[in-house]
This record gives sequence, structure tokens and C-alpha cells, in this order.
Amino acid sequence: MNTIANIQQKLTALGYGTSVVERYNETQRFYHTQQHLLDVLQELGNIDKMDEALFLAAVFHDAVYDPKEADNEEQSAALFEMEATQANYNAAKREIVKSLILDTKHHKAGSALSQQFIDADLAILNRSFEKLVEYENQIFKEYQFVDYRTYLPKRVEVLMALNKNGKLDTLIDFVKQRKPLIGVFCGSFNPFHKGHNNVLQKAEKIFDKVIIAFGANPDKTERTWPIPPSIQNRQIEHYNGLLTDFIQTLGQDVVVIRGLRNSTDFQYEQNQYRYIQELMPGIKIVNIFCDKEFEHISSSGIRTLEKFNKHQNYLLD
Repeated sequence: MNTIANIQQKLTALGYGTSVVERYNETQRFYHTQQHLLDVLQELGNIDKMDEALFLAAVFHDAVYDPKEADNEEQSAALFEMEATQANYNAAKREIVKSLILDTKHHKAGSALSQQFIDADLAILNRSFEKLVEYENQIFKEYQFVDYRTYLPKRVEVLMALNKNGKLDTLIDFVKQRKPLIGVFCGSFNPFHKGHNNVLQKAEKIFDKVIIAFGANPDKTERTWPIPPSIQNRQIEHYNGLLTDFIQTLGQDVVVIRGLRNSTDFQYEQNQYRYIQELMPGIKIVNIFCDKEFEHISSSGIRTLEKFNKHQNYLLD
């Protein structure tokens, strides 16, 4: 069986660095991970006996992966070109590998070798319904930054294009009918710190997706802190005015998430809930306590510590 260690060993033997494999561990990835890389290589056969072009195409085909961008294949091919040049890899063979990578953009084969590679890349589509649902959930997480009202028709469109001989009919029906549990984590978040992130991580174990909503609170300082890069793969929203008005603009069934540090926060939120309930009787709210190690962290405290340059340990990367 192929392993990450086997991949790294072969890359080294061919004169390549192994850092490309670590790219598959990036936080925005849920499907296009090292496991996907291993699955593709498993479909292609034993690494030691594999065609070099297929091996390198597999390793580099998703090396650059940002679901917000439309040129991942081109960027992956460019990365391979740079690494291949440094490894003094044969120029003609480089072109073959780049063409294999680029063919995965629209899954249109330019050669028999390309068709073999595309079939391996899309092998997940021939798995059991259980595996297909797992795959769909992973793709859903990778595109969680997209509003679900936009994601749903686009995803169905993609699956329809991949649906050969009706083999994805059941999955398409599942996608059309599913009602994901969506939470909305609201706050002024000035800044969004490690305590907030602790609550977010707990919420994401409960909900299929969590929208992070930055609200302008007239009783608090206007937000001046940037959004941390580590949370930017989520759907980010901004709103002014009442929380209830914002929830109605989402046009879908959601659950409001409120983070709590201690009993004082709970009493405050309990009082606020009464007002919110009167404004929007059907609203659903979940309160999540942060872990003890974060209960002392507050945005106002961080803003105070910033004046003395002692705030960095509380911020997200």
C-alpha cells in the first residue's frame, strides 16, 4: 500500500523536495487532503512501478488548492514547472506532467494517459452511497464560505456534469433534499480572538456549517481589527442594526450561536434573549461556553493590552 513516506522517498529519489506533500494538510482542505492524494495513487497502482509522469501529476495536481480561486490547476502546474526545473527534470516529460494536471480542470482527457489519470482523480464517484455522502460533506465544508442559497444550485450543476449513466442520481437527489444545520456566530469581534475561536470550534462539531457574522454594536468601539486569516475560509457576513433583522436577511433556517465565558455572560445573554424573543419569536439560540483556559479573554482586555504591546498571545494567526 502506498504511504506518505513512500511518496516522499520517491520525490527525493527524483530530485524533488517533499514540502509539496505538506500542502495537502492546509486548513481549507477537507476533501483535497493527503488522503485524496493517497487514494489517487492507489488507483494508479504501486508507486515504485508507476509511470513517472502519472506519479508527479498525482502529487502536484492539487498542490495549490484554494476553493475561492479559479486557477488552482494552472497554479499547481506552475509550481510543478518551478520544482521540475530545479530538479533538472526532462523538459519534454515536464510538458506531459503539466498537461495531465491541466486536464483535471475540466476533466477532459487529451490522451490515453490523461484519461487514466482523470479516472483515478474521479474514482470517488464510483464508490458506495455512504462514501459519496462523506465526499459531499467534505466538499460542502471546503465551500462553506459560499452562501448555501448559491452553493446548492452550483453544486447540483457540477454533479450533473459529472453524472455519467445516472450513477450519481442518488447523490444529486440527496444534495437537493438535504437541509444542513447552519449556525450563525454573531458578535462585534473586535478582535476575533482565541476565546471566540474556541467557541467556533465547538460549534463546528454541532453544526454542518457556521457563518461568522461581524456586527456593529453601537455600545462598543467600532471594529478596527482585521479578520484573522485562519477563519477566512468560513462564510463571513457583516451587519448593522438589530440581530433579528440580520437573521431575516439570510433567508434560511439558522441557529444563532452565542459564546459565553462565565455566569456573568450567561445572565447578560439571558436578558438579551428576552428582547430578541419578543422581536423574533421563532428564533433559535444556542449558548456555548468556552473552555476554562479562555474564560478570562475579552476583546476589550486585548485592546487594553495592545497599548503595552502585550496582546499577541490572545490573537489568532
